[in-house]
Amino acid sequence: MNRNQQLFQRVKDLNLPIGEYAIFGSGPMGIRNLREMHDIDLIVSDRIFNEYLNKQGWEIKEIYGYRDWLKNESLEIEMGRDWHEGWDVEGMIGEADIIDGLPFVKLRYLIDWKKYFGREKDLKDVELIEKFLKDEKI
Repeated sequence: MNRNQQLFQRVKDLNLPIGEYAIFGSGPMGIRNLREMHDIDLIVSDRIFNEYLNKQGWEIKEIYGYRDWLKNESLEIEMGRDWHEGWDVEGMIGEADIIDGLPFVKLRYLIDWKKYFGREKDLKDVELIEKFLKDEKI
């Protein structure tokens, strides 16, 4: 089992209900074998967030300037109920692509996010995704 598969299995082991979360960050690239992932970022419903708020192993972490994120260090999973101002988390969860039994944020949102954030690694990811989408249409 490769690194990406290990991380996806950890998400499966949480048994979160489809329709209440989606994998964001590098996950939509990892499931398509575009690159290796370092951790998992989940966007989740308020219900899931509140359920995990006091679970053992989960702690509040500030990420991208937001305190509404939880992190489980040993699982290498982070979850948040919002994603920067102006991002429709409920919509992204509702429109998620189901691949191998897991929901993934659509690549078009990932491209928008990575362009918005604009770090060098994000722009490289945009190139990989755009090449993947172009090759997929051939």
